[in-house]
Amino acid sequence: MRPLITQGEIEMLKRDLDMPGEQNLVGIDVYETLHLLEMRRQTAKLELTKRALENKD
Repeated sequence: MRPLITQGEIEMLKRDLDMPGEQNLVGIDVYETLHLLEMRRQTAKLELTKRALENKD
C-alpha cells in the first residue's frame, strides 16, 4: 500500500504546474518539462542515497 499524499506534496505539485505556464510552455512542452524535472529529482535522491551508503562504510 502506498503512503498517503501529504499537503506539502500537493503544494509542490501546484508550484510545479504553475512554473511552466509562467515560462509560456504549453501542451506537450509542459509534460516533457515536468518529466525531465522529476527525473532530475529522482537522480538527486539516488545520489544522496549512494553518498550516504558510501559514508556509512
